[in-house]
Amino acid sequence: MRRLEGFAAIGFAVAYVVALVLTNVPDEGESRREAMDFYNSAGDKLRELIAVYVMATAVMLFVTFLALFALRLLPPARPVALISGGAFAALYLASAAAFVAPTLTLSLDSTGANAVDRQFVDFARGMSTLGDAFLLVVSMFAAAVFVGALAWSGVLPRWLALSGWLVAIVCLFGFTFVPLLLFALWMLALGASRLRSPVVPA
Repeated sequence: MRRLEGFAAIGFAVAYVVALVLTNVPDEGESRREAMDFYNSAGDKLRELIAVYVMATAVMLFVTFLALFALRLLPPARPVALISGGAFAALYLASAAAFVAPTLTLSLDSTGANAVDRQFVDFARGMSTLGDAFLLVVSMFAAAVFVGALAWSGVLPRWLALSGWLVAIVCLFGFTFVPLLLFALWMLALGASRLRSPVVPA
């Protein structure tokens, strides 16, 4: 059980970072011309589809870890971890859906009616901005509560609990991709600790 928890946490951390690297969809910060070039490029659209599959894999691994690790927690840490972890997974999937919606609109259109025109580009940039909000802001609030619940539970080693509080604070007040990368790094360390330590620390 511990090894499965460890592999799930490590797999999530790796998939999470890979998805961050692959996801680079034009939002309101890019020009209409840049967005048109992106959606007219088969390679860029394929990369985005791959990124969404990686995001879905990350969610499955995270939910696997959450379901297993929650069994070790006692109230009130268990319900807080389950609710916040479930919220993080849902918000992360919502960001993936927002990112991929314009690409799917084009990919599933066999008639060619959905041209990459100004109206489509404005829709696509708006969806990407919504995805950024889910990924960079709202999901990080849920991640902060999740990490805080695990740090508070008393199940983790002291160094991991203390670092967890720091990560939770950064997830609440950090900016751009720093909270996401710290969250992934902390989950990687948590997974490694589950593989290494044969005894649950008091």
